[in-house]
Amino acid sequence: MKAFKGVIIALCLLGLSACAVETGPPVSRQELQRTQVEIWEIKLREYLKCQSRVGKVLIRLLPHTDREERSYPWFLVKGVDLEKTPPEVDQALSRIFARSLPSKGLLLTFVHPYYKERGLVPGKMVNRVQTFKARLGEPVRLWVEGRPWSAKPLELHTRPVDFQIVDKPEPNAWVTPEYKMYVTLGLCRVLPEEEELAAVVGHELAHLKRGHLQKQVLLTTLRDLLGLGISAVAGETATDLYRLGTNFALLKFSRDQEREADFYGLWYLSRAGYNLDRAAQVWVHLAAVLPPGPASILSTHPPTAERLARIRKIVSYIHQGKSFEEIRHLNP
Repeated sequence: MKAFKGVIIALCLLGLSACAVETGPPVSRQELQRTQVEIWEIKLREYLKCQSRVGKVLIRLLPHTDREERSYPWFLVKGVDLEKTPPEVDQALSRIFARSLPSKGLLLTFVHPYYKERGLVPGKMVNRVQTFKARLGEPVRLWVEGRPWSAKPLELHTRPVDFQIVDKPEPNAWVTPEYKMYVTLGLCRVLPEEEELAAVVGHELAHLKRGHLQKQVLLTTLRDLLGLGISAVAGETATDLYRLGTNFALLKFSRDQEREADFYGLWYLSRAGYNLDRAAQVWVHLAAVLPPGPASILSTHPPTAERLARIRKIVSYIHQGKSFEEIRHLNP
């Protein structure tokens, strides 16, 4: 009887679905695909614009960061691997670059001006990579549009930083110990001015170039190792007190690093010729347009009134030619 009732219910539902009226005109598969391509074109144009903006800022800032004794090869080129992209993306890219695209290969989307002058430009296809690691004095060899291409890499007197745009709406930027910077599309959206975007990029570069990430990893590792020893010898209460004290110490260390990154980030901008007064407005701008949240840049860079006022003072000190060591212990 229960099985019979189940069959009746299923038939009723089937009948109701058959009676359902589809609203609006029918859409063909071709029309749906065309719309998907249009959506991808809009998304990719925004992505590539953000990639270009961040790349140009990085190219302008990086040579003005902390100079090192050794030199590095710098081969800054970004592209899309067409073998890994769906057909809608391929068609959107084809429209953006006004060309037909092969099914595989690397489509160049951003190229350092040094290599543009040598014939490597966005929109061209890299068919084959012969040089997998750039070395000073040795040419980078590629096959581009079916022809051999080579050029000696650009020399840089500081360790190069790679970058990647992340398709996330939350405005944020961060760096990793592997010398890679990540910038979200959301950050590009809320910072239309180059100086403001440069201020965030410069701040993250300062964290890398001043060794903050490596120091944090080292201190955290030492804290955990010593904590294990204390736990084994002195017990749970001593371990809790130890962790409480070290967490406060790490918090102060983190605040000190933020202050140092505030200074050096703006100092890099000054050396690169940016307008510091406009760049310093970035934290005011972000505080005004963004609600604080766990995924936002404001969660790790709180725009307190004290910090905003201090950043304006830093700008004044940099204009006076003062160094970080000269101002770090000054009374407010």
